[in-house]
Amino acid sequence: MFYSYNVLAHYQIYYGMDSVGMENFGKVVQEKRGEPNFYKLIDSAQKKAFPKRLSNDERKRLDDIIRKSTDLNDAALFKTSAAYRTWLNDYLKGVQRKKYLADTALGYGGDNVAMLKVIAAEISDPFIKEYLLYTFTGTVIKSVKNAGAKESAYKDFMAGTTNETYKKGIMEIYINYKNMSSNAVSPDFNYTDINGKLVSLKSLRGKYVYIDVWATWCGPCKAEIPFLTKIENDYHDKNIHFVSLSVDRMADKAKWISYVNDNKLQGIQLMADKDFSSDFVKKYNINSIPRFILIDPTGKIVSGDAKRPSDPALRKQFDSLLK
Repeated sequence: MFYSYNVLAHYQIYYGMDSVGMENFGKVVQEKRGEPNFYKLIDSAQKKAFPKRLSNDERKRLDDIIRKSTDLNDAALFKTSAAYRTWLNDYLKGVQRKKYLADTALGYGGDNVAMLKVIAAEISDPFIKEYLLYTFTGTVIKSVKNAGAKESAYKDFMAGTTNETYKKGIMEIYINYKNMSSNAVSPDFNYTDINGKLVSLKSLRGKYVYIDVWATWCGPCKAEIPFLTKIENDYHDKNIHFVSLSVDRMADKAKWISYVNDNKLQGIQLMADKDFSSDFVKKYNINSIPRFILIDPTGKIVSGDAKRPSDPALRKQFDSLLK
C-alpha cells in the first residue's frame, strides 16, 4: 500500500518534467554558479524544466488519496516497513512546505529547523517522535549555519528526550560543532595521496590549508572544480596549500584515481579512509558535500565551513590573508 502511495507522491512531484529542460537546469546549476544573475537563470531554467504543472484541485485530490486513512503514528509499522517510513518522511516534508515555511533568515538548512516544528505538531507516538526529532536535530546542528538555531535545537532536544543513546549521539554532534569554532586547533588527518604516500594535516603547517571535501559521484562538487583549478593557478606561489579530500568509498578507489588523472586535478589529492565515517570528516560534522575548510599556518581553524571557490568573496579573503 505505502509503495503505491510513494509512487503517487513522486508522480505529484515530477509531473510535467521535461527531461531536456531538466538536463539544461543541471547545466545552469553547474556552469553558471558565481554569475551575478545566477538566481534569475536558475528560476528561468526551472520553469522550462517543468512546462506542465498539476492544478491545485488535482494536487488536492492526490493529497487526499495519499493521506486517506493513513495513521501517522503506527510505531509497529514504522519499525518494520521502509515504505511506511519513506511515505511518512515525504508526507511530513509536504506539510512543512505548506504550513511551516523555512525561515530564509537561517539560510541553508532552514527547512530542517521547520521540520522540528512539523514533527512536534503532527506526531504523537513517543517512539516515532523521538526518533525523528533525534534525526532532524542532528541534521540541524550539522548543516544550519545560524548558531542560534543550532543552540535552540540542541537545548530543546536534550530537555525533551529520555533516550540516553539519542542524547549521547546529539551531544557528540554538538561537541564536534563547538570544537570546530574559529581559532580552535583543527583535528589532524593522515590519509594517502594519489601515489599512496601518507600525508598529515600537521605536515602542512607553515602555510594556510584550503581543503575541499568532495567525491567523484557528487555533481555540485564537480561543478566547483573549474573554479578551484583557477584559484589554484592564481595562488600557486602564495603561502597556501590546496587539498582535495575525497570521501568516495574505498571500494571505488580506482575510480577516484582515474578521475583525478583523467581530469588532471591539481593540488594535494587525498582519499579519506572511511568515507563519511572517517574521523576527520565526522569531527567536522560533514553530512553533505562539497564542504570547504580553511586552516591557518599554525593549524588553527579559520573556517570550518569556508566559502566555495565559485564565491568571489573567497578571493577577497585570500587576498587579505595572503598579502
